[in-house]
Amino acid sequence: MTLSLDHDTTRVAESVSTDRLMEDTREIARWVRLSGSPEERRAFAYIERRLRDAGLRTQLLEHDALISLPVSAALRMIEPDADEIPCITHRFAVSTPPGGITAETIHVGESAPTAEMVRGRLAIADGLATPGRVAQLQSAGAVGVVFLNRDPLVHEMIVSTIWGSPTPLQMGQLPSVPVVSTAGEAAARVRARLAGRRPGRAQITAVVQTEWRRLPLLTADLDGTSDDTFVLLAGHVDSWHYGAMDNGGANAVMMEVGRLLAQTQLSRGFRLAFWSGHSHGRYAGSTWYVDSHWEELDARCAAHLYIDSVGGRGATKLDAGYCMPETREVGVQVIGALTGQQYRGTRVGRSGDQSFLGIGIPSLFMSLSEHPADGPQASRDFAATGIAAGGGLGWWWHTPEDTVDKLDPAALTRDARVYAAAVHILCAAPVLPLDYGATAAEIVTSLRALQQRLGDRFDVSDCLREAERLLAAAGQFTKDAKSQSGDMKNASVVNRTLMQLGRILIPVLYTRVGRFDHDAAMAIPALPPLLEAGQLADVDPESDEAKALRVAAVRGRNRLVQALREARQLIERTGT
Repeated sequence: MTLSLDHDTTRVAESVSTDRLMEDTREIARWVRLSGSPEERRAFAYIERRLRDAGLRTQLLEHDALISLPVSAALRMIEPDADEIPCITHRFAVSTPPGGITAETIHVGESAPTAEMVRGRLAIADGLATPGRVAQLQSAGAVGVVFLNRDPLVHEMIVSTIWGSPTPLQMGQLPSVPVVSTAGEAAARVRARLAGRRPGRAQITAVVQTEWRRLPLLTADLDGTSDDTFVLLAGHVDSWHYGAMDNGGANAVMMEVGRLLAQTQLSRGFRLAFWSGHSHGRYAGSTWYVDSHWEELDARCAAHLYIDSVGGRGATKLDAGYCMPETREVGVQVIGALTGQQYRGTRVGRSGDQSFLGIGIPSLFMSLSEHPADGPQASRDFAATGIAAGGGLGWWWHTPEDTVDKLDPAALTRDARVYAAAVHILCAAPVLPLDYGATAAEIVTSLRALQQRLGDRFDVSDCLREAERLLAAAGQFTKDAKSQSGDMKNASVVNRTLMQLGRILIPVLYTRVGRFDHDAAMAIPALPPLLEAGQLADVDPESDEAKALRVAAVRGRNRLVQALREARQLIERTGT
């Protein structure tokens, strides 16, 4: 099937300026942009000046956030012979005493070791330093963790599972062990010891500065002609090292999309948001913005597009960026028309400033273009750990090598055109192009699979019945909504219903904690309310564990049934 864009969307996409993109990227990537630093402020000032010159209405906000910055780290293998291993420490890991921590080591690889194996030891793990892995090994009793990256350079990471700045109760959930990582030849030396069954004892020393800082947050707005709702395009400014790809190129794309839309008549408004605290505060900026602007976002934000690390050299894979079923068709349309690739999309997950799920705002994209898993620039750490659909964002991701030469001007232009087209479609269409029939169909499919897996261990038939009723109603509603796209009176009613459907369904499909809190930076399964129900398939049905799981499963079933019913009744009340 050949996909095409309408004349106005095509014009916007084709107007993207490669020269402006590269100029803005070079300017932003002049500075190492640590969260809350003077250098980051200079980048914010440059971005704001360019947006004002383009005709957007800007607002620079400030807020407090808990920020963590590594200072120094050392790893010394002591027995059976001494070896100094270059390494780095990570955001939100703890500092060691001045003399470091010395303990027996144990190689855990990628396994989930028992407490008997790990307790009191330094755990040596393969791959990236991820928050879930640190939490797992810390819980098992490790006194520290050493990660062996697979790529030539060690990747900067953040190891807290807390989303945004912590509450008093969450302060105790921050990591309580030191964490370091090494890579390349140094990691190979450690692996050689492990292969020879001679890990012995080791000492790690780490200093991490974790403190509350004052952060900037910039928004820029354009008004629509039909109502006061808006589409949000957001990305972070703070960086690991110079961060030309992550996230200077994405910031340049945001500025270019704003410039082009300022020259275009839009049905609904458009807002850009530039965060700090992404890299060093676990999405602290976007989380603060959601918490402090909750009512406005709930009432007015029609859709959210996130942008991170686009335009990388050799990043040719555009089929797997984040989406929801209701937003997938927009991705299919723009990627198919502009690149010829068949976009399938990946379920929106717990990364990339996806702080808007609790409110119920439809989401599309995050990091758009990736490397093929076997590509020459691919990250072996990405490909091995499965945190990306392919080879991730390049071996230079989160390293000092993320410099301007790692961007391909043609790829950056391609990605900018995709974002410009997607945003234009969402802003210009009289009726929001959101398909909740596709959402309902996915729910039905997931519930049928769960029902078959559970057998008679737990009954989800009420959920399935309501999902099938929602599917019938939403499918007809979507069909009728498309036919009403030229009727502005009806379009307003349809748009309000579409936004309210998101507020009802997205929190129950993508969160565990609901609308007013933020889940940890850990994977959220499909049908989150039925997580415990699914676990019943794998335990003894007469065990105490099963009985406790049923308590949670019944509550989750109630939550899901109520949301599905409410969504269906909303459609039936609205009609078209």
